[in-house]
Amino acid sequence: MTLETFFSSELILESDTILLRPLTMNDIDCIESISYSKELGEFGARVMNRNNLIDYFNFCLDAKKAKELYPLIIVCKENTIPIGITMFGNISFQHKRLEIGWTWIGEKFQGTGVNANCKKILLDYCFNNLELRRIEFKIDINNLKSQKAIEKIGAVKEGLLRNYNLQSYGESKGTYVYSILKEEWKSK
Repeated sequence: MTLETFFSSELILESDTILLRPLTMNDIDCIESISYSKELGEFGARVMNRNNLIDYFNFCLDAKKAKELYPLIIVCKENTIPIGITMFGNISFQHKRLEIGWTWIGEKFQGTGVNANCKKILLDYCFNNLELRRIEFKIDINNLKSQKAIEKIGAVKEGLLRNYNLQSYGESKGTYVYSILKEEWKSK
């Protein structure tokens, strides 16, 4: 697999209840109804109105054109309601690894198992279809909810990147790196 092939593909990933497909500018109206909430972590702190949402979509789609991030909209299959957004990034097919992240789930869908289901779909695709050997997750030191969620699906906390990012609240003290290896996921 090459970056060109991967980024030109139209990924459709799904379970019985969730569909993940490439994010497009056409999704902005349908996802706006779940976009403005302080319960959406870093996304919610930065995207507070339509103009912020347009900027966010432009960022996502520009990053895809630059082959940096592959944004996917998360949709409920039963009623086609948007649930959130997630992305692949920091992709290295040469080293057989990538990062899953930049995920946000609408407030009313949090705590329902959607995030775990979504991560399972993504991890199965990465390990079984892309034949990767390592999936990474990076989570801000203050984002305890996401840390607990990723640990619950079996990710291993590897360490702390000190002063790694600037967040909406200011200078972060650090970002935890988690991973799941192919042999660990096979045993799930």
